[in-house]
Amino acid sequence: MSDNMSWKFHWLTKWDEIWHEDFVSQWQRWLDESPSAHVFYHPALVRAWIETYLPLRDIRPCFLVAEAPGQMVFFPLVLWRRNWKNAFQKLLIPVGYSDYDYHDPLFTENVAQSDKNIFWQEFEQALSTSSPVIYDRLLFDGIRQRSIPYSNIQTKNQRWNKIESCPWIDLSKFKKPEEFLPSLKTSLRQDLRRHQRRMAEIGVIEFKSYGTGKEREALQEVPDFLAFHSCRWPGAYKAPGFFKYLFEYGMEANILRFPVLRLNSKTIAWHLVFQFQDKIYSYMPAHNKEFEKLSPGKVLLLRIIEDAIAQGLECYDFLRGEESYKVGWTDKTETLWSFQMDSGRLSSRLKNAAVDKLKTRLKKVLNQGNIYAAD
Repeated sequence: MSDNMSWKFHWLTKWDEIWHEDFVSQWQRWLDESPSAHVFYHPALVRAWIETYLPLRDIRPCFLVAEAPGQMVFFPLVLWRRNWKNAFQKLLIPVGYSDYDYHDPLFTENVAQSDKNIFWQEFEQALSTSSPVIYDRLLFDGIRQRSIPYSNIQTKNQRWNKIESCPWIDLSKFKKPEEFLPSLKTSLRQDLRRHQRRMAEIGVIEFKSYGTGKEREALQEVPDFLAFHSCRWPGAYKAPGFFKYLFEYGMEANILRFPVLRLNSKTIAWHLVFQFQDKIYSYMPAHNKEFEKLSPGKVLLLRIIEDAIAQGLECYDFLRGEESYKVGWTDKTETLWSFQMDSGRLSSRLKNAAVDKLKTRLKKVLNQGNIYAAD
């Protein structure tokens, strides 16, 4: 490490040191104290993702702890050695990759914007000169606006690119659950009232939210939930065992909720959400297509939001995606950025070029045949 660098970088590259009780406790303290914290770097969700993919992919830990005087950054990364179809390319990616939405590092409270700029500069420098991590391509996405290096964006650093926005609802202005519905646009408000009336005419409406201690009951709902989710998004990859670990670790840590909507004792909508600090994160919704005309997903979403207000939560985060059901609920968004950096080594340039060429050809074929393929 160069003496003129203000940040010192330490890499954790063994699973046993990462899952050591003392380190996990420290990690939890960083999470609780960080203003850039998000639920996806909670140890429970990190563990669920890692235990899912360790048997499926060649991934190795590269968890980063960066320190400057009175400051700290924690960034859980993994090195993914891809298969021969992808030229054995080594990708340095955040834990969660495409399964989780946000990948900001955890900055301690006293890391000012100018310090973030320096961190990212020196992070790039360290990876290029003195890092023990040998990679071909570094690929981050889902970095929120609050965590990016503004100096690099202003100088049009081509490694940083704006990718999409995440809608979110400010719940802090609502003191009672019943205040939320009147705040919505007229058309959505009328739709919700009409659908609830129609459901009431058919039978008994029940809202239930599974949480800690209800893992077994919740898992009984999962097969139908995943089946109807796949009907709506047929190309979405679901790694074997992922939801088993997600429910097990998420509910044990009291950060996973599984609200459902029932009509005459039949479940007609599901919505997997995370609850962390003062936020609800909308992860995966699904509904029974037989009841589509009743918009059960919208009605369940209303109940979830009203329940969040009753608990005193301050934000409902829709996360990533341009799904139509999000339209009309809010005009607030969170901008997300991606960051890519390729190694300058000759072998890395050859691997990256091969992968990029293959992706271009595959995309052309899929577009011609109107075929969807998971990454």
